[in-house]
Amino acid sequence: MRALSGAPAWAVYGAKIAIIAGAYYGSAKVGLDLAFATSSVTAIWPPAGIALAALVLWGPSVWPGVALGALLANAWTGVPLVTVLGITCGNTLEGVVGAHLLRAADLRPSLERVRDVLALVLLAAVGSTVIAATIGVLSLVVGDEVSIDRFGSVWRVWWLGDMGGDLLVAPVLMAAVAYWPFRRLPGRPIEALVLAGAVVGLSLYVFGQTTNLAYLVFPLLVWGALRFWQPGAAAASLAVVTIAVAYTANDHGPFVRSNPDDSLLLAQTFFGVAGVTVLLLAAVITERRRAEETVEQIAEALQESLLPSRLPDVPGIDLAARFRPVGAAHQVGGDFYDVFESGDGGWVVVVGDVCGKGPHAAAVTGLARYTLRAAAVYAQRPSRALAVLNDALRREPSARELCTAVYARLDRDADGFRLTFSAGGHPLPLLLRRDGTVEQIGAHGIVLGAQPDPRLADTTVEIHPADSLLLYTDGLTDAYAPARTLAAADLESLLASCAGMSAGEIAERVLRAVLDLTRSEPRDDIALVVLRIAD
Repeated sequence: MRALSGAPAWAVYGAKIAIIAGAYYGSAKVGLDLAFATSSVTAIWPPAGIALAALVLWGPSVWPGVALGALLANAWTGVPLVTVLGITCGNTLEGVVGAHLLRAADLRPSLERVRDVLALVLLAAVGSTVIAATIGVLSLVVGDEVSIDRFGSVWRVWWLGDMGGDLLVAPVLMAAVAYWPFRRLPGRPIEALVLAGAVVGLSLYVFGQTTNLAYLVFPLLVWGALRFWQPGAAAASLAVVTIAVAYTANDHGPFVRSNPDDSLLLAQTFFGVAGVTVLLLAAVITERRRAEETVEQIAEALQESLLPSRLPDVPGIDLAARFRPVGAAHQVGGDFYDVFESGDGGWVVVVGDVCGKGPHAAAVTGLARYTLRAAAVYAQRPSRALAVLNDALRREPSARELCTAVYARLDRDADGFRLTFSAGGHPLPLLLRRDGTVEQIGAHGIVLGAQPDPRLADTTVEIHPADSLLLYTDGLTDAYAPARTLAAADLESLLASCAGMSAGEIAERVLRAVLDLTRSEPRDDIALVVLRIAD
């Protein structure tokens, strides 16, 4: 089997082992340089986080890399061989058990869920670190490096040191791999550079003071979580604790105590808690964002299902439609249009507007669209089809469903097409003749669903080659109401200027003219259909 790089599988595996062992050994040297109580126990232990991240990301088969790194790190500390082997076993088991528990808990390395962060804290940082601390200190006791009466104090330093590694180092590595190349993050590269500079600069100032000003870095940690999610939160926390530890180890800063181990533990614990806090904040943000994306996808699919996927090819007629939803991305609008064959050779064009928005309006929109399609099978007159929809709306349990609609039927005749239509409380169509004259046709009816017997009338007109018809919802004229409305005369004048254009050009020009009235967002959905009789 070949890896993606083309190298043999054994070479890839060997490279992973070498990387883990090298990273473990290098970070262990840094941690052991800060060992005070005994040469093998330190309050700062980054290798724990490196081991955990490697075993989570690459699987349990890479455990020899952890074991090799731990063996090399402890071999030169001067303790007996039995102690070195015991510590190596404890460090390896800690990582293997921690990674196993996290996999069993279905942890995502991206830490994008609150449960992932809690699993990391409870199962790995608090739980599995007990293994290394217990086996390691027992090994020191067996090797006469630590007296039994000091078991508790040494165990505490070991446990908290490993816990800090799991809480501060492992999240950085896991989030970096999970989010690479960071295109999903809302923050931009220049902002990341500014944040990094602010974190380093403020940390250098804060931890160079004897006065405790550590709380000043919290806004920057929150900034990292808000704009760069888990990678930003984890990286900012690690940068801050690195600077804090460097100052504390040199007896500077607000965390200095009489005992060096206590000083380092105080610094690491403080920012370990802070790191977990901002990781939880980042998890809440990403969970919310993921939920919003899911809702948006559902709303988009639902909105698309309420409109025809494409306009049909109607012989002799050029068709175009435009739909502009308004509002939050998860908000489904109530405007709709449809074009379909009636079953007896005629064609039906419907434009409607359901009262309200959201799932309830979507349900009524679906009811309206498919009721009219069903009514077209047996209702020859448009007014009769709208009456069927009126009855369907009134039969709904809530009795609050209201809808306006215009139903137009096209039948071919000797001179072109005969248009028969009816309107139920809807803006009347505009007919553009080939000579540029525009007329509003038909008569307003009662809003559908409001009364048991609405006054609906049929109007028939002849339309000839190069004539165009515009059907639209009131979002077109009231897009910016009440500050600015498009009067009927303005719309007619706009349509008159479209004489000679194709249906698509008319639809686009009308929509663009309305949207260009102001740069603000329209207040209502816009739906329009243009049909033009071929020359």
